[in-house]
Amino acid sequence: MKLIVCVIFMFISAKECDKKQLASENISEVMTTELAELKMQDRMKISYRAATRGFYLQIWIEGDSIKYTSDNTLKAISIHQIPIEEKEDLMKLIGTLDEKTLPDLVAPSTRHQFDGAAIATLEITNGEDSYRTVAFDHGNAPKSIALLVEKMLSIKTMFEKQ
Repeated sequence: MKLIVCVIFMFISAKECDKKQLASENISEVMTTELAELKMQDRMKISYRAATRGFYLQIWIEGDSIKYTSDNTLKAISIHQIPIEEKEDLMKLIGTLDEKTLPDLVAPSTRHQFDGAAIATLEITNGEDSYRTVAFDHGNAPKSIALLVEKMLSIKTMFEKQ
């Protein structure tokens, strides 16, 4: 009888250990995924540039900071920490975007070709890979990146008002 109780106890203990092991494996998978996303965010650099005669704007987002300047010599650069909510919104917008399609985007208008608007480009660098859009009008980005460009400009404006 003692032998049967010991065998049953051993099976029950083994089942509980399996459950705990599965739970710890699931937690480690989630943590690994989150760490990979954080590493991707740290390696990711987003750059927006708009220029014409008498106007220059460049915005970089790297990690948790935003840098921007209206000085084409890049001597006067403002750097700020992006609030968590804004960063999350920005990452959601980037998550919906396929960077590989950036070079194939078509500009909705061509006013930049005759000085009717500033020439703008968006570049996303993720590790070794870099993707840049074709030139488009500042203020009239292609639909697939319009929300991302607007978000970058709104974050910059938020810090300029402070």
